[in-house]
Amino acid sequence: MKTKNPFGILMLFLFTFTVIGCDKEENSEEGKKVTDYQEYELTVASKQLLGFAYFDGKKLFRKVYAVKKDGSQNWESFSTIQNFTYEKGYEYRIKISDTSYLDYDSNALAWTEHKLLEVLSKEKRDSENLPENLLPDNYVSLNAELRYVIEADNKDEVEKKLMNSNYPTFICKQFVFNREFTEFAMLNENNEFLVLADGSLKRETINEEDFPESYQLIPMEGRVTATERWTFLIDLITHRTGITMNAFTVTLPGSSGNSGDSTSQVWLYQDITEQVKASFPNAGVKTVVFAQIIELLF
Repeated sequence: MKTKNPFGILMLFLFTFTVIGCDKEENSEEGKKVTDYQEYELTVASKQLLGFAYFDGKKLFRKVYAVKKDGSQNWESFSTIQNFTYEKGYEYRIKISDTSYLDYDSNALAWTEHKLLEVLSKEKRDSENLPENLLPDNYVSLNAELRYVIEADNKDEVEKKLMNSNYPTFICKQFVFNREFTEFAMLNENNEFLVLADGSLKRETINEEDFPESYQLIPMEGRVTATERWTFLIDLITHRTGITMNAFTVTLPGSSGNSGDSTSQVWLYQDITEQVKASFPNAGVKTVVFAQIIELLF
């Protein structure tokens, strides 16, 4: 019987390990590939608008740059431009590069990076012909009117802190919905588009008799045509949370009194008495209820 050479076995093992290691390294280097590169000039508007930004495959409502490419009359959306320091109130002319990548090992798979190459000009002026937002046509922004009732021994303290709180549904000034009312964003300033919360909207029909009596402190106007429970689902960094409100859809007669001249509104109610009691245990809180009134424009 021949004895196997242990030195030869060791060398074979090392050679195999080296080949596998090199192969992995080559695959790693080839994992991220540049698929396209181009340079061009842009005009950047003097203010940012509401649009979509995409992170890890998720679509988020955010302030974005409004830009025009050479020869275009239309403002388009750019969410990020690397190395670009933006100052509101100035219209820019810049040169950027676009580098497109493909990486099968990445969750994003394919993406494009926009990077500043040069600021060609910076002029203090208001950009002309800006749209209200840079959202697709199937999204609409709707102003919200807040009405509320606070019954408390120390009402002034509670009211002041609520108005300066970060409670999104209470300080929201504008809602954005898709036309199916399955996506939403809450904004705190009209035309400034600071996003308080965004996510998906769950709607379910409920019985009007289930609504708390406290809602009667803010009487509705118009004829109720639908009653629902709306849950605003918000994805945070660590978890998903939900804000539930009761929704009345109402029809109001127009100024002429004709049915064809009528308007529709959604009255979103929420009783937050227990939350406020917990936050202000010494304020003698009895009732805190509010309604957000949204006029439907479509």
